[in-house]
Amino acid sequence: MKHILRLAIVVAAAFSAATAAAHHVWLEPAGDAIQLCFGEFGDNVRETSPGLLDRLQPQAKAVSAAGEKPLTLGKAAAAFTVAGTVGPGDGVVAEDARYPISVRTRDGSTTRSLWWPAARFVRDRSPLPPLLTLDVVPAGGNAFRVFFKGKPLARAKVGAVAAFGWSRESYTDEDGRFEVALPWRGAYAFEVHHTDRTAGRRGEEAYDTASYVTTLTLVQAQGIDMPPSPAAKPN
Repeated sequence: MKHILRLAIVVAAAFSAATAAAHHVWLEPAGDAIQLCFGEFGDNVRETSPGLLDRLQPQAKAVSAAGEKPLTLGKAAAAFTVAGTVGPGDGVVAEDARYPISVRTRDGSTTRSLWWPAARFVRDRSPLPPLLTLDVVPAGGNAFRVFFKGKPLARAKVGAVAAFGWSRESYTDEDGRFEVALPWRGAYAFEVHHTDRTAGRRGEEAYDTASYVTTLTLVQAQGIDMPPSPAAKPN
């Protein structure tokens, strides 16, 4: 019985880690405020508390031409709410550099994997410099760029997703640039993943591989009326 119980705990932990790694975080307007959600933007899947939302320890800051300003995140049932002054022209970035490192042992070999989720919200498509470790930023018009550790990331696959589930895939060129036309009026998220197989350390913790996932969200004011989003699916 104890063996079965231990096995059940291991399986549950592995399922939880795999589910989390398949997700992303994103920032979105919520009335006059901004909130950070965890799940699947295009499917309207939102992790809740109690649940996987409790595994996040994100930090956020407002970004403007005047510089950066730390923001406080408060956890609610289905999202983290951004507290603090966010100006009408300010963007917001958030990331979780403290998400628990997953440990997997298979065939006698142990792998320690770091997962680093991050998000950026922008008010318009004015070109911006990178700030996050893995970052997606507007480059003007229908153009965007992807950076990793401050350098353009070539041949990265980027998924553009509308709030109701429409999606398009693009690949960055050698300068980290890609273009995509957004036909509908409403909210979009751009999602990009990158795996760095260089071993490293996070404080006192060692890891063998690091997986980054970042989203850029924006709200387009013009275009065709967007179909309604699917019903929310809290987990």
